[in-house]
Amino acid sequence: MIELLGIFISLLIFMGFSLFPFQVQYCEKVLFKRENCLYDVFFLNLLINFSILFLISFTKINNFYYFIIILSGSVITNIYFFNKNKKNLIKYFNINFLFFIIFNLIIYFYIAKDPTLNWDGQNNWVFKAQNFFYDYNFFDLNEIKEANYYPHFGTLLWGFFWKNSLLQFEYSGRLIYAFIFLVSIFSICDLLNKKNHIIVLISSGIILICFDSFLFKGYQEVLIFSFLIYLSKNIYHYILSQKKLFLVICFFSLNFLPWIKNEGYLHLIIFNLSLLFTIKNFPKKYDILLFIFFSVILFSIKNFIFYKYMSINLIHGGNLDLSLNLKDLKEFISSMFIGFFIAIFKYKIWIFILASIFLIFKSKNIKNKDMILIKLLNTNLFLFALLVLGIYFSVIDHSYGLDWWIDNSLDRILYQISGLLIIFIIIKTNYLKIKF
Repeated sequence: MIELLGIFISLLIFMGFSLFPFQVQYCEKVLFKRENCLYDVFFLNLLINFSILFLISFTKINNFYYFIIILSGSVITNIYFFNKNKKNLIKYFNINFLFFIIFNLIIYFYIAKDPTLNWDGQNNWVFKAQNFFYDYNFFDLNEIKEANYYPHFGTLLWGFFWKNSLLQFEYSGRLIYAFIFLVSIFSICDLLNKKNHIIVLISSGIILICFDSFLFKGYQEVLIFSFLIYLSKNIYHYILSQKKLFLVICFFSLNFLPWIKNEGYLHLIIFNLSLLFTIKNFPKKYDILLFIFFSVILFSIKNFIFYKYMSINLIHGGNLDLSLNLKDLKEFISSMFIGFFIAIFKYKIWIFILASIFLIFKSKNIKNKDMILIKLLNTNLFLFALLVLGIYFSVIDHSYGLDWWIDNSLDRILYQISGLLIIFIIIKTNYLKIKF
């Protein structure tokens, strides 16, 4: 019974972090200037609070003080605004929000029932989470067991919410991954121009297809997947409105990725290159150039910090010093084709993404602003595919063998990038006439 109480309290804590400092009504009227942005407000507040927590991780400040400040501020301000706007707030307690809460609890109970960690979580990531659980900071990570070249943002959240939970069970820290995962999917589905029950059905379908219990056992892919969903949604809002706020949210969503996992570098580089190659489609080209420029600055800062205080290993033993023959090339093409095929059917969201892309190409009534996003994402997908092929090409002569790398990583890389491309499904659905 006490464990159930701990799970409910964790959900309340996550909600507290999602509802402070900005209130929903303020964002609707001032920041976003539109309705139905509850989950966008959740993410904006999480992004702000996590950014501050991230900066604190480089200091000796005890992050428990920050935990108390956020929860106290959230409770006080939300009680005040609730009492002041009771009638207006009732609209947020709808079937969509009910399903959001239900899915959270279902996944939390699922994780609690089987809290074991899988290989990478058990052998690498959990030690970083322990570092923050015991109130150490970033610079202490160099002393812990295993891969110190792994970034720490995801494990910072894990350790922080593990430490600041009712029972301090290890899995309590991982529940925040599920919360972020669900906020991202409900947020992207807010773009649907359909009736509420259809939105709930589509949201539920995407959750069921994208949920993989394996990835909630200490892996970081869920965070990258979720942040890429936020990235795609906010770049879309920027294209539609040209409001710099959305570009700023994109900027932080993108530039946190290398701090979650080293594969984040791939997404950072490819997305910025895609912006550069499609910049002619953007009315405010100076905004895009500044976005790219400051991304390069943060990219360089991250590399400098790891070069100075940790270690850097972005290639995991790969190299391009190869003596390639026709037989090797055939084996490479065959192995990659089989690997892609298996990964796509493992993460079936790809079937819907590819079908949506195909149907969009066949459509003749796509709006101009939708086409700007589509061209950007198509460029991103093409460049990402080339880069992935190049990376796996570099491990042909690795001691583990190409097939080992494909079997142990390709599906998770495709899972990550699917977060950026789910918006294809949303856009195509908006052009369909659904009458039930």
